Amino acid sequence: MVTQVKKLGFRQTVLAVGIVCGLMSAGVMAADMGTANSAAAPSAQPVMPTLSPEQMKLMTDFKQTREAMDALEQQLQGIEAKAYDKNPKLAKDRDSLRDAIKVAMSDKTFDAEAKYNELKALVTKIQAMPDSDPQKAKDIQLFRAGQQEFEQRQEKAFQDPKIQQKSEKLRTDVRADMIKVDPKSKQLFQDLDAKEKHMRDLQQQAMQMHGVEQPVSPAK
Repeated sequence: MVTQVKKLGFRQTVLAVGIVCGLMSAGVMAADMGTANSAAAPSAQPVMPTLSPEQMKLMTDFKQTREAMDALEQQLQGIEAKAYDKNPKLAKDRDSLRDAIKVAMSDKTFDAEAKYNELKALVTKIQAMPDSDPQKAKDIQLFRAGQQEFEQRQEKAFQDPKIQQKSEKLRTDVRADMIKVDPKSKQLFQDLDAKEKHMRDLQQQAMQMHGVEQPVSPAK
């Protein structure tokens, strides 16, 4: 499995880290808000969800932040590829860390790589569905349930001191090599860090807006 950099952030270039932040879209978020609004009147006929001004503002901010992160990540992705090309040892370290995390997350009833691919496919399906499709809300809930289990296993894997050590070393080495390849990487990283923090704040606001408490995993 290749390392997914663009949608998963640069703090850990490993298996599906940050899948919620990376794979959620404004369209998924809008449908989620609409689900919360329509839940208050289950007996009513199905209608297009009406978002409050606060929800609309949050959606706009979410979309703009995601687009800004995409632009930053695209620039960093190209620089990272150059760094790995210039230093093959980094690629070996990345693959070693990825495999260690995958093993730590998996057991007889859970395959981390298969679940990652399943969640990616589900988000793609959700993004293509119209808001009026009643199945969309069900698929969003299915995604959230799968994502929660994935993150819990991921967090448990990172409690392993050996994985923590490998992750921090790779993170440090990759960033250092990227800055050598292109000095502007340093500012790009700072900008991306700020946007990712803002994205986590927006997600927390969205959960609180319709009474759902769902912790967001901190970037490591």
